[in-house]
Amino acid sequence: MSILLFLAIFIPTLLLQRWLHQHIQGLALALTGNAGCAVRLLFYLLLPGILLHEASHYIAARLLFVKTNGVKIGVSQTRSKQISLGSVNINHTDPVRESLIGIAPFVVGIGAIWLIAGIGFDLWPGRGLNLGKFIASTMEYARDWTTWLGVYLIFAVSTAMIPSESDREPWGPVLTFIGALVAILFLLGWTPTVPPNVIETARQFIDALNFALGVALAVNACVAGLLLLFEQTWRKMGGRPVEYRVKRK
Repeated sequence: MSILLFLAIFIPTLLLQRWLHQHIQGLALALTGNAGCAVRLLFYLLLPGILLHEASHYIAARLLFVKTNGVKIGVSQTRSKQISLGSVNINHTDPVRESLIGIAPFVVGIGAIWLIAGIGFDLWPGRGLNLGKFIASTMEYARDWTTWLGVYLIFAVSTAMIPSESDREPWGPVLTFIGALVAILFLLGWTPTVPPNVIETARQFIDALNFALGVALAVNACVAGLLLLFEQTWRKMGGRPVEYRVKRK
């Protein structure tokens, strides 16, 4: 059940991240008429998350003894003509280490959300975390500016922690190998026995993970709602509309 809940939260979080990136830039473009200004606004809004994302890549690479050739923070264009807000140039290595480096921002981002929830809202893992407590704590201390600083940091971290397309490239071979290995072991009659304490620890970890993702999803959904409201108000005032179209080949 906990794993199904994780998937039910993670997939909307991924989709909402893309939607927010697109609509923040679109709204800034409608207001200013300047595409460069729109991208820079997105960069500055997500700067804490971008710094954490690239630092995670860099530290993971160093811990895994993979050489790096510099860190770049700022708006730039990639070879595929996509916009980059930051990057770490990492030497090519085996798929396992590349996968670990790629997933590092997600792991560190989840940890950062736990830390923000603990320090800012006194919601620490192991204390029966749930989304309702987070919302109640936010409303209780709504007049304290540090509460909204915490909410902003959750927004910035969560919308930048999802591994990018380049981060996910080496996952295919690793997942294929693991899947094939497990299938072969099952065909050979291997039936794993997991101790109850390990199962309970895993369940508690997934519950804490779901809490962090739930908080991120709730915060980002509120931001998305405000963006939609602002967009509709802007259109009613006769402002320049922005059309979001999927490019078809």
